[in-house]
Amino acid sequence: MTDQSLLVRLKQEKLSILVEHNGKELHRSRLPGVYPLLELVDRFPDGLQDTTVADRIVGGCAARIFVYLKVTKVLGLRGSSTAERILETAEVEFLFQETVPEIRNRPNTDTCPFEKLSVRYQNPQDLIQAVRAKLAELCPGKAPVRSNQAAR
Repeated sequence: MTDQSLLVRLKQEKLSILVEHNGKELHRSRLPGVYPLLELVDRFPDGLQDTTVADRIVGGCAARIFVYLKVTKVLGLRGSSTAERILETAEVEFLFQETVPEIRNRPNTDTCPFEKLSVRYQNPQDLIQAVRAKLAELCPGKAPVRSNQAAR
């Protein structure tokens, strides 16, 4: 599939993330926010070499996790300038339909808390732990995603 067709499919099928390997779908998710990123970390502990990932919103947090997972190409409907810098530094190919200075929180009152974490925790393993802790704080009682809960 072409880059644009993957992004169109992401929108049409109301997916939050879509992973393709050698032209075949490897993973998809409709979970909100950063949960699909945790799905990828849990489901693919050895990484996602030679894959293209299409994501609705690519902020610094997503970019660091994609680099950690060794994703080859990142496509986004919207991406932050922070994500661009992270992906460029790691030499990961990317294409965003729209680039914004930062990813905002849902009520649009501040920077996304996960974008903030990506600045504070540049080591991806520390970032992933911080993301799980932040989710536990923001969504008490909702368990973080684990590999046996990954949606296909």
